[in-house]
Parts: sequence; structure tokens; C-alpha cells
Amino acid sequence: MGPAVRRRCAGLVRDLARTTGIPVPFELSGFLARWSVRRAGRPVELLPLDVDQLPAGVCGLWIELSDRDVVGFPADASRTHRDHIVLHEVGHMLAGHGGGLGAAGPAALLPDLDPTMVRAVLGRSVYSDLQEQEAELIASMILERSLGAGPRPPGAGDPVVERLEQTLDD
Repeated sequence: MGPAVRRRCAGLVRDLARTTGIPVPFELSGFLARWSVRRAGRPVELLPLDVDQLPAGVCGLWIELSDRDVVGFPADASRTHRDHIVLHEVGHMLAGHGGGLGAAGPAALLPDLDPTMVRAVLGRSVYSDLQEQEAELIASMILERSLGAGPRPPGAGDPVVERLEQTLDD
């Protein structure tokens, strides 16, 4: 992954922190409520799934519906792993990757989101390797910011430094 991708992701996360806020310590439901407000009230519905209900090799999935987003994750995932999986899918949203099922007709999956149907439709990844790297990096950067207590780089919080970083990210 090149420096341009890292700068893009860092800029997206910095903007997210500024406009939405990243809780310290991290708390998923509060974060998703603020994320929903940022996205004009578009809620994120969490869908715990049994591991055998997820496509092979997939830890999480995002289904973009007309009125909300559905994020599936393994029901037996630890809280930390679940948060990372959900934030990975938020990373796809933040980066504008799109999570629609296209011609598969996501409305046909509602209201129950039949896991067999989800597995059949999403049996392969719909994202490029670069998009997966971006989503993973964004999730990690969000969680890193949520630690809040780590060392801050020189100039952190300085409006001139932040303006320079923002300019370089664009």
C-alpha cells in the first residue's frame, strides 16, 4: 500500500473525527448513532450471523439498502473483533466504495435477510484489493484514535500543522 493511500485514509479518518467524533474509549453503538446523523439519519443495522452463514473467507459484510445499511459479522466474535469488523465496513462507506447488491435486489432479502441468500449473493468479494486495504486501514486508524492516550506527534493540535496535513491529504 502506497503513501497516497495512507494519506487518503488518514484524511478521511481525520475528517471523521472532526465531523462525527470518535469515542475515547471506543463504544460502537454511540459511534454508529453519530455516524448515522452524519449520513442524514441513515441507520446502520447490525446483523450477527453464525460463521457458517457468512461467505467462505469473509468476516463481515455490508449491504446498502435504500433506507439503511446492514452490517453482518460473526455472532461469536469478541467485542474487539466485532468492533473492528463493523469499522472495516464503515471504512468502505467512508471511502465511498458502495455496498449495494446491484441487480440481486436487496429488497428481496428483507425483512429477514435470509442468511442463505446473503451467503449465495455475497459468496465472492465485491471489492478490489485496494478497497479492502483502505477499509482495513480506516478501521485500524479509527480504533487507534479511540485509544486517545497514546503519544501525540509534534505539532498535534496546532491549527497550522492540522491545516498543512489537510492540504497535503487533498
